[in-house]
Amino acid sequence: MNKIIYPRLRHFTMLSDDKNKLMRIIVGKNHFELNELVGDRDSFLNMKRYFDGRHSIKEISSITNICEKDITSIVDTFKELEIIREEETDNLSFLNKEEFITRTYDTCLMWQRQIGYHSLFNLLKSKPLRKEVLIGLLIETYHYVKSAPIHTGNALIHCKNEKWKDVLVDYLVDEYNHGDFYLDALEQLGFPKERVINAHPLIGTSSLINMLIDIGSKSTLGYLACTNLFEANKFDYKNSKKVMLDIFELYNLPIEAMKGPLTHFETDIEMDHNSLLNEALEDVISLDKEEVNFAINYVHDLKHSFDQFHDQIIQYYSDISNYIPRLKVDYFSL
Repeated sequence: MNKIIYPRLRHFTMLSDDKNKLMRIIVGKNHFELNELVGDRDSFLNMKRYFDGRHSIKEISSITNICEKDITSIVDTFKELEIIREEETDNLSFLNKEEFITRTYDTCLMWQRQIGYHSLFNLLKSKPLRKEVLIGLLIETYHYVKSAPIHTGNALIHCKNEKWKDVLVDYLVDEYNHGDFYLDALEQLGFPKERVINAHPLIGTSSLINMLIDIGSKSTLGYLACTNLFEANKFDYKNSKKVMLDIFELYNLPIEAMKGPLTHFETDIEMDHNSLLNEALEDVISLDKEEVNFAINYVHDLKHSFDQFHDQIIQYYSDISNYIPRLKVDYFSL
């Protein structure tokens, strides 16, 4: 086994339970549990941040005051668990298509679930937030879903691959008017359609939309990979549906208002929009490594853009003094 001098971790999600001091690491579809037997959690997390491929084990030891032997033991264990990043393909210019699709799909599933762990949903489930935050989630989701023809059309304009153009055209047609599902929901909650249509999205929402536009301009492969992140997957639909219905019941809001958003999820699953990447790459054998790296970095950035989107919903709609829906500021407001 080759000795690792400069350890670098694969991207993973960490979840912890403070009560029993259990830490769960999720890498794609694989789950690992860490118990605190020796040392403490803060020391471990501090050490982990130096597993970036830029610090040697010796340097990490010097910075963290953890002996090299212990760090090497942790690195070896992580390598056995396949959590350490493998670089064997660095001398190759092309990557296997099947492996790329599997790894991308598994990672997007992990990131989708990480988005679902956001404090917005946990707080809504336990009801410390005002109901306006839940309504704000629907308003901002309306803006985001309504933008699909803009960013998908932009990806289509910049696409140079004829097969991928066909996939994007079909997708554009499918997603053209899905914002109406959320308009109907908000109308049932007492918000006139015109007010929602003319509302101004939060900066987090605009940033999310603009990022998708930017991705479509610069990487068609990246945009197609991103659909694995933002399109509903059939595995989590039942649980997501239950969570949202429970939240609506908790806040005493009419369950019928969820019919539109749930229909949106069901329609996307039925149309298999979570598999656009597979469809686009059907006749491809291998992919340029640099193009893949460029695309995947965009998918990761988009994941964090969703976090910002949810952060801002909590911030804006928790403030009792803010307008709902949000107003545009024009010259005469100055």
